[in-house]
Amino acid sequence: MKSIMNSTKFFTALVAFFLLSALAAVAADQYRVQEVLPGSDASMTPHAINNNGDAVGGAGLSHGGDIRVFFSQHGNAAKELQRATSSDYSEAKSINDAGQVAGSMNTRTAMHAFLWAQSSGVRDLGTLPGDSSSAAFAVNNTGWIAGSSSGASGTRAVLWNPQFKAAEIPGLAGSSESQAFAVNDNNDVVGASGTGDDMHAFLWSQTGGIRDLGALAGDRSSQAFAINKNGQVVGISSNANGSRAFLWTESSGMQNLGGLSGGNYSEAMGINDAGIVVGSSSSNMGLRAFIWDANNGLRDLNTLIPSNSNLVLTGAVAVNNNGQILAVGSRQHDLANDREANMDNDHHSGATRAYLLTPIR
Repeated sequence: MKSIMNSTKFFTALVAFFLLSALAAVAADQYRVQEVLPGSDASMTPHAINNNGDAVGGAGLSHGGDIRVFFSQHGNAAKELQRATSSDYSEAKSINDAGQVAGSMNTRTAMHAFLWAQSSGVRDLGTLPGDSSSAAFAVNNTGWIAGSSSGASGTRAVLWNPQFKAAEIPGLAGSSESQAFAVNDNNDVVGASGTGDDMHAFLWSQTGGIRDLGALAGDRSSQAFAINKNGQVVGISSNANGSRAFLWTESSGMQNLGGLSGGNYSEAMGINDAGIVVGSSSSNMGLRAFIWDANNGLRDLNTLIPSNSNLVLTGAVAVNNNGQILAVGSRQHDLANDREANMDNDHHSGATRAYLLTPIR
């Protein structure tokens, strides 16, 4: 009897697990919106969110200059992190579940990658030998950091280990430039490598080396911006007529995610472990934030928030494993500045705001 009861409990738990997994793989139909830094006149460019709901990015004057890292814990009011006293520019690109923050700061002689932790403050990650500048774009949950190092010989993709030792990730054959934009918890790295306009998205692993992910049919270039624990990769594929968001998987290769109605541009910026993708797409209403999942396809995030929100979300930059989305938008909306409002990291496009979207199940 005891064996039967244990088997029943195991079966019930297994069913519950698969039901939760199925639910997690489908994006919500409604989201609650919370502004990350309400009441401020700073222009904000959000970049990353961890599974605790902590968000990071850059905040500064709406027309450039004196940009500072912002950090928001669990959706609360943002604060500035400690920074090097000689730096007049710093911007956070990634945050892991332990609260470590990776990004770039101006040392007044060059831009350098940094890692910040509550216990140790800001650490300058330096460069590869012979280089003068560097940038960090992602930090995973075990402390590996992906980015780039630049000098007279060009820009090279870099992976820093948890002891802060930098190692170059060799570029694709014939490439003169490469950058690493994301690293998952398996230490798989994605980015872009190539020459001039002929950049290609790549996937690198410690066992398999670097792999060219190619581009969508008819396209010349591509870049990979995010990878989840299952090895699913998202990014952008481009030609002279426009750009398209893509999802790459080992089984299906590179898939075109399309765009919103009336648009010829889309870009996938983030993916969670359930395969939910977020990004931005042009449309007949201007640039809009989107969400994609296998069941619903591509949807305008503005249709999934309360109608009285009085804002326009122009881009979604990240989604965590709880389904929370970090987005950028504006209350003083100007269609002419849509493109800049989403991706202009120098804050030249007017006041942009950061928003945390939490699913309502």
